[in-house]
Amino acid sequence: MSPSARPRVARVRIIELPYSADREYDYEIPETLCDAVHKGSLVSVNFGASQRRIALVVDVVQSSEYDKLKPVLAVADDRFSLDEELLGLCMFLRERTFASTGEAVGAILPPGVSKLFGSVRRDPVERRYSLAAKPDDDIIRRLSKPARHALELLERGELDEKTLNDDGVSRAVLKGLADKGIISVRSVEVYRNPYAGRLVERSDDSLNDEQRQASDTLCALADTHEARAALLYGVTGSGKTRVIKSVIDRVLASGRGVILLVPEISLTGQTVDYFCGCYGDRLAVIHSSLSEGERIDAWKRIRSGQADVVIGTRSAIFAPVKRLGLIVIDEEQEHTYKSDMTPKYHARDVARYRAAKSGALMLLSSATPSLESFWRAKMGSYTLVTLRERGSGAPLPEVLIADLRLDTSRGNITPLGGLLRGEIEKNLASNEQTILFVSRRGYNNFVSCRMCGEVITCPHCTVSLTYHRDADNELLKCHYCGYTQTVPDKCPKCGSPHLGRKGFGTQLVAEELHELYPDARITRMDADSTTTKFSHEQILASFRAHEADILIGTQMVTKGHNFPDVTLVGVISADAALYLDDFRATERTFALLCQVIGRAGRGRRPGRAVLQTYSPENDTILKSAAQDYDGFYDGAIKLRQQLLFPPFCDFLLLGVNGEDEPEVLATILKVDARLRELIRSEYADLPIYLFGPLEAPVYKVNNVYRMRIIMKCQQSRRLRELISRLLSEFAKCGKAHLTADVNPSSL
Repeated sequence: MSPSARPRVARVRIIELPYSADREYDYEIPETLCDAVHKGSLVSVNFGASQRRIALVVDVVQSSEYDKLKPVLAVADDRFSLDEELLGLCMFLRERTFASTGEAVGAILPPGVSKLFGSVRRDPVERRYSLAAKPDDDIIRRLSKPARHALELLERGELDEKTLNDDGVSRAVLKGLADKGIISVRSVEVYRNPYAGRLVERSDDSLNDEQRQASDTLCALADTHEARAALLYGVTGSGKTRVIKSVIDRVLASGRGVILLVPEISLTGQTVDYFCGCYGDRLAVIHSSLSEGERIDAWKRIRSGQADVVIGTRSAIFAPVKRLGLIVIDEEQEHTYKSDMTPKYHARDVARYRAAKSGALMLLSSATPSLESFWRAKMGSYTLVTLRERGSGAPLPEVLIADLRLDTSRGNITPLGGLLRGEIEKNLASNEQTILFVSRRGYNNFVSCRMCGEVITCPHCTVSLTYHRDADNELLKCHYCGYTQTVPDKCPKCGSPHLGRKGFGTQLVAEELHELYPDARITRMDADSTTTKFSHEQILASFRAHEADILIGTQMVTKGHNFPDVTLVGVISADAALYLDDFRATERTFALLCQVIGRAGRGRRPGRAVLQTYSPENDTILKSAAQDYDGFYDGAIKLRQQLLFPPFCDFLLLGVNGEDEPEVLATILKVDARLRELIRSEYADLPIYLFGPLEAPVYKVNNVYRMRIIMKCQQSRRLRELISRLLSEFAKCGKAHLTADVNPSSL
């Protein structure tokens, strides 16, 4: 193409602009950058009063309607540009989640990319040495002993500098040999990969008849190279991972790539270990506990095609996998797949979009699928593939329901009821392992005054402070904003010294177990005990190696783990979340209980589970104990249909947040009035039911007040047009901020 015919205008969206100002701007492409700027490039431009900003190029055209354009100043490393699919995904997020282009780009690209703008030279490199030519004997005789030793090592082949240094060869010796032309040196980029070189023993991947039939069905869907969706529904321990692995093998053999999502960081270690044994360096891992450099290098390995299997938590759905052929969402019912931060996407929606664009199979997997997914499978939108039996042939655990009302009547008000204590003692006597699930971390749920009833709350949030205790400190902590204070000597309201602690968390249960069974080895896994890198994996590996008898934990111990020696699971309070003010409370309780029950009896010995509850007659508790998902689904979906709840509608939450409470209240009333006016006039064709304005369940978080309007509606382009209009109209409403969230994880 001749220079005059080259496209000279970059149509860009400025990364840092808010949603209301997020539109396309034209910039001139200088002759020196014409070959470097293309759709998807990140560029540097002056915006406004000569403020240097990063922008995303969404198109490159010949000319602009504007006469005088500012020039593009620089282009970022092309490895971090967005290809056609990722650029489309960015626009999809902007339209469907009401995020700005910058917020969408921030989700798609690894964190810290902006710091590397135009600075590829900062990538870590290592020197590698090899023989340039075998020198003559008289030259070798004149070399020093360290130099001759270096040549002997390099006769084996190319070696990196660290290996040579470890074998006694200094950099000075290497430089001398290189200066003489005896050895050659090259610099190669080093990828920071904390999972590299894991020596993992391959497990038995053979399939039984039921698993083989499931695999054949799913492989046939993948072989079509068309956008397909399937739900792999199987009881806990039925071998879903083996089936998934067989489908991954099929997709990789066809030259396509795979993304496998897990809901928790605590599950990545076990999953990575299993798949590392299968795929080695073809595997890349993405989750938030990795450093910026590690996540950037994972992106580069994936983008270059060196890694074609990606495992990670929610954000891994954006991995730039080449020729994407399969997206697996394991434990698909988990709420952690929904982002509560902008962009407020659900990984399942992004997976559906990417599968459609790539002709890939979206495979959802769960023992307790979300009602929405199971309904779609029943309606034929997803192919339903079922595993009814445990892969080992072992029976499902025996479930015992412990009525805590009986313990209370006998004077036992501790977290551990008599039935559960008896089962724990049996396990300790037979050297079998136990998992105990506790819904909250910390020691006690809150501290209150016995005289006036005052509960000590966070000064920045409308929640009680949780009591924490260790060998050195007694502290009250806020689990929302992180505020911490010492325990007061007296009530801040009435001055009474009579303060009492109520409720219990993982720390208190651990302490009680230590007192009851001083010789037992007890470990705890919660947000307080997993603050360091790989702490999840270290705790789980230690427990799997039988270095502990009892593992106490929050939800991170309830799903996905396979401990062959665990024969007992105890749920301290099975109805802890059953009566929350959320229409998904029963569904989440059922799923959680079934998942934690399924951790028991996965090896050679049969398993038991004890569900402690004050509601032993509750239908959700009974269905969980029976592992009766089909029965639970039949009742729950009928109720959803009668109430017109998802999947028979969508919910959209409009939130107004801000630090000035009167302004937040005034703004939510204005939004409500304007919304009702638009629905009555221009959008009367839309089926919408409004609830609110309402306070959020936690009204204040970190000094930010939160009000909301809930819309029961049906997703459509017209609905998104209405919401986008509101967001633009109320972009400048003082210190209050309007947001929108489609099908939030909780209401």
